[in-house]
Amino acid sequence: MKSKRSPSFWIIIAAFLALPIIVSTSCKKNSDSDPVPPVTAGDVRDSVYLVAETFYLWVDNLPSEEVFKATSLAGPDEVIEKVKTYSPLLNGKHIDHYSFGLPKADYDNLANGNESDFGCGFKFNRISSGDYSDDLRITYVYKNSSAGAQNVARGWRVMSINGVAANTDNISALNTALNSNSISVVFKTPANATKTLTLGSSTYSANTVIKSSVIDLGAKKVGYIMFNTFFGTAIQEISAAFDDFASKNVTDVVVDLRYNGGGRVDIAEHFANLLAPAAAKNKLMYSDQHNALLTNEGWNESVKFDNSAQKLPLLSKVAFIGTSGTASASELLINVLKPYLGENQKLFGATTYGKPVGFYPITINRGLSDAYTTLIVAVKSTNSAGTSDYFQGFTPDGLAKDDLTKDFGDSEEASLKAALGWIQNGVISTSAAATESVTRPSPIVEAANAKFDRSFKGSIFKEKKH
Repeated sequence: MKSKRSPSFWIIIAAFLALPIIVSTSCKKNSDSDPVPPVTAGDVRDSVYLVAETFYLWVDNLPSEEVFKATSLAGPDEVIEKVKTYSPLLNGKHIDHYSFGLPKADYDNLANGNESDFGCGFKFNRISSGDYSDDLRITYVYKNSSAGAQNVARGWRVMSINGVAANTDNISALNTALNSNSISVVFKTPANATKTLTLGSSTYSANTVIKSSVIDLGAKKVGYIMFNTFFGTAIQEISAAFDDFASKNVTDVVVDLRYNGGGRVDIAEHFANLLAPAAAKNKLMYSDQHNALLTNEGWNESVKFDNSAQKLPLLSKVAFIGTSGTASASELLINVLKPYLGENQKLFGATTYGKPVGFYPITINRGLSDAYTTLIVAVKSTNSAGTSDYFQGFTPDGLAKDDLTKDFGDSEEASLKAALGWIQNGVISTSAAATESVTRPSPIVEAANAKFDRSFKGSIFKEKKH
């Protein structure tokens, strides 16, 4: 992405670096030859607010520092939480429930696709109007993790963690256990075998493609890809999956984003180019919008499709699977393709998270022990049809439940089954079970699952260069 910067703007950026309150931003060119100013310890709280006053999408709503009083707050996290209260209201709530920050080391792990946990997701299952509050399941597993090394799989039922029964009455105790370095878990497998395993929390490289396969529907060959995060080695893994699809003459694709909370936008662009029809080449993929200051400095840009990487000349239909865990870069991918695929694109599952905005990672006090990376909402994306404000998510074309009893790629799993039915017959049908689980969720189960949801939700736009 090319961008134009006036000298005056870079004086502002340089001022960040020269002030006693140090702000080193990813908007500054990174190279060994760049001059590095002397690092002086500053108050991170003031620095966070200085970032907000420059980059925040709704900066016009922010008061002066004298009124805001950043140094009266406990820390940088609290500064960001207060900044969010100046965002516009939607249905009586502030739009910005996205902005956050974290220690630089944690951000670096996130950006590099490194996880530090047990390597699996947890979610309470619900199959009817009852709460089924004792049915805790594994949702996904990263292969390089402790869970992956011990062959834990999606659909395994969790009976207890550290002796705590796995039900919604014990959600606080279960979360306490999950914050420890080691847990003893009693599982029941789909074969009804009981296994007791010790899972250790460790740092590992997460595989972004959890599952890819080709499903034979007679005259149609459907490529299925369960894609879980737009970080790390995603481009290589996506490309490898599509190489396999191409070798098997895939005609249609199902992209499973049900737990994908987003990540790097350049990865979403790459994925979109793989799925876009030939007619989209050199046409607008999306444009972005910033606050007045950044707009005046040339930050608003447009990205066009370059589907020279297209591997599937026979591609006809694209089905997405989404849930409330499908956010940001995942929604960007869905949004940019819709104007070009039209009725050949459908969404199955539940309403997505709703996040048409993204961040630029900006690190404060770089090189110091309290280095802190801010991810404050700075940019909004719009597709070629002008669709941008999907803050309430995308509604699925076909309701389908997240069937935790079956593995990814199983053609009988409810969400995938619904997508395959549309691909094969052009028919979208909604089962009673899907309607029950998606439109009438159990407050008890949903509240418990919200506490288990620790996934990242946010688009991180590519670093700006000057």
